[in-house]
Amino acid sequence: MGTIMQFMENLLLHYLTAWQPIGYVILFVGMMLEGDTILFIAAYLTHAGYFALVPMLLTALWGMLLGDNLWYSLGLHLRNSGMLDFISRWAEHLAKPFDAHLRDNTFRTVFVSKFTYGFNRAIITRAGMLNLKWKKIEESDILATLLWMAIVASLGYFSGASMSYFHNYIQFGEFSILIAIVILFIFERVVTRLFKERL
Repeated sequence: MGTIMQFMENLLLHYLTAWQPIGYVILFVGMMLEGDTILFIAAYLTHAGYFALVPMLLTALWGMLLGDNLWYSLGLHLRNSGMLDFISRWAEHLAKPFDAHLRDNTFRTVFVSKFTYGFNRAIITRAGMLNLKWKKIEESDILATLLWMAIVASLGYFSGASMSYFHNYIQFGEFSILIAIVILFIFERVVTRLFKERL
């Protein structure tokens, strides 16, 4: 079993090294759709030398900002049509209770939503549905994204650093990535609870 796992790890990392541009494309698209886990893994792999730090951060930033722009545009479209009603219901279900916060405390609401898994996309979509001015959302989103990226990327990068210290003690790379992701989710849950109490 260990030999198969090592073979798969070596195969995956070999292709990531050989076709590094594909890794950046996956990072870009992943940031548009998901965010947390993708950024954490990318930062972890950056420490291991599979990505360059600055291009990885820029790719992640542009993917996140473009994704947020698309989610906002989707919200604008949903506001004026009956199409994709399930997405409209999803955004309303999650984000409608925070409409006043979104209007009055845009930055804080967007920033907190970055740390609440699955909530940020609903908040950005809801902002479009409410026809809030994109300039106001964008200013808050850029600053919130930069702060969020600094925290999550640092956690991923330094988890890679600490895991490399234990490399002799851990047989599989996937196990160390799993541990790092668990640490991220625990951190995210704690921050989510703290900020939900304040909102």
